[in-house]
Amino acid sequence: MVEEDPPPFLTESAPGDEAAEGPSLPAQEPPVESLVRAESEPPSAAGSEVSLNATPAPGGGGAEAWAAGGADRRRAPRGPRSELLETQEPVWHESVGFRLRFEPRDLARLRELPGSKGKTDRELGQSFFESFATRLTAALEGDVEAPAEVRVIVDPYSRQAFLAVGRTIRGIVSF
Repeated sequence: MVEEDPPPFLTESAPGDEAAEGPSLPAQEPPVESLVRAESEPPSAAGSEVSLNATPAPGGGGAEAWAAGGADRRRAPRGPRSELLETQEPVWHESVGFRLRFEPRDLARLRELPGSKGKTDRELGQSFFESFATRLTAALEGDVEAPAEVRVIVDPYSRQAFLAVGRTIRGIVSF
């Protein structure tokens, strides 16, 4: 029977053994920055280190495909879609001394209304104000003094518009 040498990671060297491969240092974890960088960087063709959780690029090209622009879409940073960039600003409408306002999250609710397909949020907000501004301001005239800034919140399911001045609902209009 032939005895085999155990793998190097299983051997224990004696404290005075000169055959040891250098000074014994306590095991340290790599810094977090290097781990994040290692996961986000593609493996180099010249380097011998390969990340354990690296996945091959689509098409099976490896590092060559990565360098040619075939980056893994799951790891690529995503920015906002171009059609959503304009929804970051509120839509304003002046009517009879009242400044009506749709916030971006309120504009998104307008997409639930019939006839909204194919229109941007800004177009939906402007067309809503063009259609209902006189009714909205008429609901406020006896209760709120002009000039006032009014936030309009639409519930598309009950088909009601809530008119808020500050943190108080001052009117409700069905449409």
